[in-house]
Amino acid sequence: MEHEQGMNEKKNIERTDTKVGISGRNWKESYLIFFVLPIVFTILFPLGGLFYLCGRFYPDLIFLSACMLYPMVGGFIIFCFFAVIVRCFRNWRSCTRKRKHILAAGTAIPIMFIILLLTSFFIPIESDFWAFGSNAFAHGFRERIRSEVDIEAVREWLKTVSKEDYSDYLPYDKWPDSLKVLNPVGAALSEDENGNPNVSVILGGSLPEWGLVIGPEDMKISSSAFRHYRKYRLPLEPGAYVWY
Repeated sequence: MEHEQGMNEKKNIERTDTKVGISGRNWKESYLIFFVLPIVFTILFPLGGLFYLCGRFYPDLIFLSACMLYPMVGGFIIFCFFAVIVRCFRNWRSCTRKRKHILAAGTAIPIMFIILLLTSFFIPIESDFWAFGSNAFAHGFRERIRSEVDIEAVREWLKTVSKEDYSDYLPYDKWPDSLKVLNPVGAALSEDENGNPNVSVILGGSLPEWGLVIGPEDMKISSSAFRHYRKYRLPLEPGAYVWY
């Protein structure tokens, strides 16, 4: 009899431990899904992190990111919001204080995601209030250019060109090695307001496009032409800038 009682108590303890383990595991999984991932997606999307990374490491992903990932992430954020609301109604009284804080944050983060996303549509594209969209892409792209282009070598090459070389489409065999390393789509030679040569390079895209302009250090960099061309210009250094 005592032996049977001992066995039953042991089984009950094992069942209790198993339930606690499953509950703890479920909370860790939900913590990752409904709390950590929405924070990561908020940084990557409304705050422009994904656009920055595209510009810095792989610009051709920008169109895919904007057109395909946004709807998927938006759907996931909405799902997280309603899933956390349901968990609040079901488990609020039985939750510890820590888990209540997690649930509260789980409802606040999706709301913040939506507010930031909607707000970004009303911020002028030239504003640096935060680096969203094309701004973030241009900042990342600028860092990529800084790490790959020898601007001084390009300027030395510009000193060797003449007005007869000016062209809207510069043949590949006339590009200097300092530009060939970028594998650009096209390049054009023209002159600035002071009559000095500068080179404009298209590095990718069709809609949108992005590129680089390098001229002498005293070349004037005009403001971004948003009204007519929606072109964002970001200075790289005196006499050079990236555009998107």
